[in-house]
Amino acid sequence: MELLEVFYKGFWCSCAALGFGILFNAPKRSLWMILLVGFLGGSVKFGLMLPEVGGRIVFSTFVAALVIGFSGVFLGNWKKLIPMIITIPSVIPMVPGAFAYKAMLGLITLTHLPDENYGQIVNRTIYNGTMTLFVLLAITLGVTIPLVLLKLEFVGKVRVGSAWKKG
Repeated sequence: MELLEVFYKGFWCSCAALGFGILFNAPKRSLWMILLVGFLGGSVKFGLMLPEVGGRIVFSTFVAALVIGFSGVFLGNWKKLIPMIITIPSVIPMVPGAFAYKAMLGLITLTHLPDENYGQIVNRTIYNGTMTLFVLLAITLGVTIPLVLLKLEFVGKVRVGSAWKKG
């Protein structure tokens, strides 16, 4: 049953990725790749977070972002597209909105006069803020490492004289 839930969450990640691809005016021929890569990323993230696997959210997000990065580079070069067209919309559904919201809510709560729960609110706010920071760092590193390792070169461009032309 839990494996079905992983694919369910992967499906919704792919739908969100497709929506961001459409929002960012990605080429029509890249939308199926964004859908596929978004599904892979969401499935890997939530699959690693299963109790049997025991992956924490930062590690799971990092591995999922690596999968998105590598698959985006391979698909992008295969179809002569810039890999960021595929990777960026696919990785946006993994942004830690709940942690960021709770951190901001905690900061707003801390502006009131201190009461007996002040220390607990500070601890939760710091926890949520650092989790947001580390998940965003995991996403950033996971997407950029494949681009750097594979020496990102857009294969759709060829050098002609002194100008770049699309090939």
